[in-house]
This record gives sequence, structure tokens and C-alpha cells, in this order.
Amino acid sequence: MEVVRMDEVEEAQTPHKIEVRKVLKKKDVQVVYLKFKPGEELPLHTTKVDVFFYIVEGRGKVTVGDEQEVVGEKEIIFSPADIPHALENAGDGLFKVLVVKTPNPEMR
Repeated sequence: MEVVRMDEVEEAQTPHKIEVRKVLKKKDVQVVYLKFKPGEELPLHTTKVDVFFYIVEGRGKVTVGDEQEVVGEKEIIFSPADIPHALENAGDGLFKVLVVKTPNPEMR
């Protein structure tokens, strides 16, 4: 069994200065933890793989294609491959998101 303790995973920053931790990297899946401070956003972009966003904490705005929704804790959002998506912390607290990419885009 493999157990990942997120606090022990090396912290880095995206080019947009958002805290990121690459939690799990396997052939068929990549799991990334993002922590947005108030006002931070990951602008509209596409990926070549399907992406699931699980909201761990806080509230934020998620865009997938031409749809936009304010989402909160314990909600999951699906973004199909090649469809633009974006995330934004529109609140006053932290917005924490677990991102699951399948298959792993780094192993394609």
C-alpha cells in the first residue's frame, strides 16, 4: 500500500504563483494539490487529458468551456480533455483543490 502524506510532499509554485504539490504520479493518473490565496487564479487553459477537480476547502469559481459555476467543499467538477478550464479563488479564505488528471499527461 502506498500512503502519501500531503504535508511531506515538496511545495512548489505554478507560473501564476499558486502553491502546488504533485501528490501522486502513476502511469494512468496524476494527482496535484493546489492552494489558492484570495484573488489568485489559474487562467483559462486546456489539457490533453480529462481532469477532475475535488474542492477540499473554501469556495471558488470554476470555468469549464463556456460554463462557469461557484463551487464549494466536497464538490467534484469534471473537465473533458481539450476543453478550456480555469479556477479562481473569489472568496476571502483559502481555496484548496485536489486535481486528478487521467491519464497522467507527463507519461503520454
